[in-house]
Amino acid sequence: MKRTLLRVGGLLVLLAVLSLGAAVGLAWVLGPPTYDEYSAGDFEFQKEGDVVAGKRLVELTCVHCHYDPTTDSLAGRRLSPEYKALGFAHAPNLTQDEVRGIGLWTDAEVVMLLRSGVHPKNKTRLPPWMPFHPNISDVDLANLLAYLRSDDPWVTPQRTSEQKSEVSFKYVLRAWLNWKPGPAQLTVVERPPESEPIALGAYLANDLLQCHGCHSASAEKVDWVYPHKTEGFYQGGAKMTDFARNTVVSPGLTPSPKGGIGDWTYEEFRRGLVEGVTPVGKFLRWPMPTYPRLTEGELSAMYAYFQTLEPKHNKQKRAQPYKVSPKIVDPGRHEFERMGCPSCHAPNALGPLSLKKVPEKYPDDASLIEYISNPRFVDPNAWMRGYGKLASDEEMSALVEYVRRRVERGPYAPPPKE
Repeated sequence: MKRTLLRVGGLLVLLAVLSLGAAVGLAWVLGPPTYDEYSAGDFEFQKEGDVVAGKRLVELTCVHCHYDPTTDSLAGRRLSPEYKALGFAHAPNLTQDEVRGIGLWTDAEVVMLLRSGVHPKNKTRLPPWMPFHPNISDVDLANLLAYLRSDDPWVTPQRTSEQKSEVSFKYVLRAWLNWKPGPAQLTVVERPPESEPIALGAYLANDLLQCHGCHSASAEKVDWVYPHKTEGFYQGGAKMTDFARNTVVSPGLTPSPKGGIGDWTYEEFRRGLVEGVTPVGKFLRWPMPTYPRLTEGELSAMYAYFQTLEPKHNKQKRAQPYKVSPKIVDPGRHEFERMGCPSCHAPNALGPLSLKKVPEKYPDDASLIEYISNPRFVDPNAWMRGYGKLASDEEMSALVEYVRRRVERGPYAPPPKE
């Protein structure tokens, strides 16, 4: 009797394993699930928008992934490998090109993608590296649409070589098991006024900038529809990767003094978002962008909102900081590493992150210093943060000397002898 039960149990386990294997194999063959019940006809949207306000929204959100410096447009580019376990991520073309961009898309299709997260053409749910915005307000949505239809150089047609994202087996499994789309039809969403700072701060942090996508427990398990349901909401701990393939662990944004921003004053919080510098003078690492286009009212609203969160933090061990060469040994390399430049400008960096064209674009030290100090003064569309206020003239000169030396002789070339 006992042997019979063991045999039956073994067969049941074997059948379960085989069934699971068959299900997993079928999921891989079929690819990510589709949501055919979603239709652009349910997302018809008619509201006048403001082009200038729309471009500001793009600078706050879309530009960090979709801006391609090589074409000076929103033609898309390869993303940093923070989602390497899910495949190869490439931000798509958002220009008005009719073949590789969104030139033939209707407003309803754009709204459907942004609000529901379902692609209007292939009906699959967007990957986690492209967050959708189910709770973006009607006024912000109208402004964004107005800008995408404008004659601004960023969105004029650009037919760059087509590069598509490639998904992994883990991606397909997550798509079937974990990722769900947003609402299947259009709803009215109001933007909170500045007279309600906490509500406005919650909207900016959760629904527009979607800070919880990085500053929670996992960048792969984010709830865009109900942000507060995200695991480890604003407690930090998500593991990501910069362009140099270094591991970065996100900090928390709760008022916890340990692992959060409980000890940060408003001015320190503001400097972190606008300049990318912590209260102790360290540089925030990529993929954390800066937000110089946020208004004072928006910054103070976000700070007020984060102070209302429960002061918890993730106990995940933080990534090791970059190794910074001693200043006495190599002043220029010291500044390059202190400012966090290796997180984007790795020795094998490609395209706009490569430093190989520095001698051609900036033939003299003065022009290179001017760009590093304030990139947007030289190029209004630049997405690199400015370092002019964060380094003395001597430190900036040492940095420029090292950048040129790095291009000509490699990252470990010794400094010139005096």
